[in-house]
Amino acid sequence: MTLAKNKLRRGRAGQHRQRGVGMIEVLIALTISAFALLGLAGLQVSSLRYQKVANFRSLAGQYSADIADRIRANSANAKAGYYTTTDKYSSASPTAPTCTTAGACTPQENAKLDIYNWRVGLNQAMAGGWGTISGDTTNGFVVTVYYNEPGKASVNNATEPCDTSVFDASATTADKNAMRCFLTVVMP
Repeated sequence: MTLAKNKLRRGRAGQHRQRGVGMIEVLIALTISAFALLGLAGLQVSSLRYQKVANFRSLAGQYSADIADRIRANSANAKAGYYTTTDKYSSASPTAPTCTTAGACTPQENAKLDIYNWRVGLNQAMAGGWGTISGDTTNGFVVTVYYNEPGKASVNNATEPCDTSVFDASATTADKNAMRCFLTVVMP
C-alpha cells in the first residue's frame, strides 16, 4: 500500500500543471485584437468616404433628371434655345430672374426661371453645386452638374470631362481640381 501511495505522490509531484493564463498569452491576444480593431476602423472610415461620394453622384443624377424633365416639358422653348446657359460658375446662390411666377412669364423667362430653380436646388443640395446647359435639339442638350467632391482637392482634374471654361478668371487651379462634374445628354 505504501508503494502505491508513493507512486501516486511522485506522479502528482512530477507533473507540472499549468493553472490560469500566462501574461504573455494575454498580451499577444490583446495585440492581435488591437490590430484587428484598427483595421476595422480604417474600413469604416473609407466606407463613410465612399458613401459620401456615392451620395453626391446620386444627387447629381437626380438634378440632371430634374432639368431634363423641365426641358422636355418646355420643348418649344428648348428648341428656341432658351435653355442654353452661357454664364460662369459661381459658388454663390444664383441671381433670381425678374419674372418669378411661372404662368405669367414669357417663354424665355420661364426657361430662366427653370434654370434658376434648378441651380438653387443644386447649390443647396451639394457643396459648390452649379449647372450648365449647352447644345441644341439636333444633337441633344448637354447638362453638366458641377460640385465639390470631398477629399478630391489634391487630385489632378485632367481625367475629368469637366469644361473649365465655365470658371471665371478668379478661380484657382485648386478650385478647378476640387470640382467634379456629371454629364448627361438630354433630347427634348
